[in-house]
Amino acid sequence: MADRVLPGSYSTAFGSPFVHPTSDTNKEPDPEPDPNTIRHPWLSSTETYIVQVAKDQIYRVPPPENAYLVERYRNQVTDRTKRSLVLVFLGWLCVSLLVLLVLFSIVSVIFFIIVRPGEPQFTVDQVHVKNSTAMSPEYDFIMSLSNPSKSMSYSFEKDGAAFLSYNGVNIAIGQTPELEQDSKSTSKINFVLHGLKIVVPKHIAKALKGSNDDLELELELEIRVSAKAWGLDVDGMHIAVNCDMTSQGLVKEPRIKTQSCKTRFRS
Repeated sequence: MADRVLPGSYSTAFGSPFVHPTSDTNKEPDPEPDPNTIRHPWLSSTETYIVQVAKDQIYRVPPPENAYLVERYRNQVTDRTKRSLVLVFLGWLCVSLLVLLVLFSIVSVIFFIIVRPGEPQFTVDQVHVKNSTAMSPEYDFIMSLSNPSKSMSYSFEKDGAAFLSYNGVNIAIGQTPELEQDSKSTSKINFVLHGLKIVVPKHIAKALKGSNDDLELELELEIRVSAKAWGLDVDGMHIAVNCDMTSQGLVKEPRIKTQSCKTRFRS
């Protein structure tokens, strides 16, 4: 059997891991070992090997918390990227809305400069009672309708509602006729209101008998109207007219002394 090499016989000079066997000139050479019984030194569990490695070749394993720090940093970068994309999107959205708002404002200004839309103006020319002795007298109205718009025309539909009242009491109702009103034009409109079969106020009853005393009356109109400009039609609008007037008599040569008519559009 070959002699085992002791740990102290390995050389560590210059950091070399090579093994130098101890020499003995007086010792007889060992016989040839049996290949079936030879044991390799590196497989022995009782032998010790010393290996020297340069310091700059030694690497340490990073601590586990480094992985957490790296993951947190990666998440922060991802979150910042997402926030940046959201901010960019919101920025473009705001710019787009601002551009659309500016364009809409420009178009609106051009539209109002060219079209110059205006509310139709109503004026009561006359109110005259027919069949004053009947149970349901007829109140015949003649009104002037003016359209101040530069390039907008109006279409007034028929069967608009009309009410005549005195001191808050309705005394007659009726409907308005159909009318086409061009821009910058004035038209006449005529309609009849039918007296309600009620006990009329004292002053109205006196006027129906021919008195020329002043009467403070109120006329209300509700008319469906559509507008047209530049070939575009705008439907679904309603116009409300309220006229406060003072009429001198109703039967014998009646005359409108004062009046104030207000017009407003309603959707």
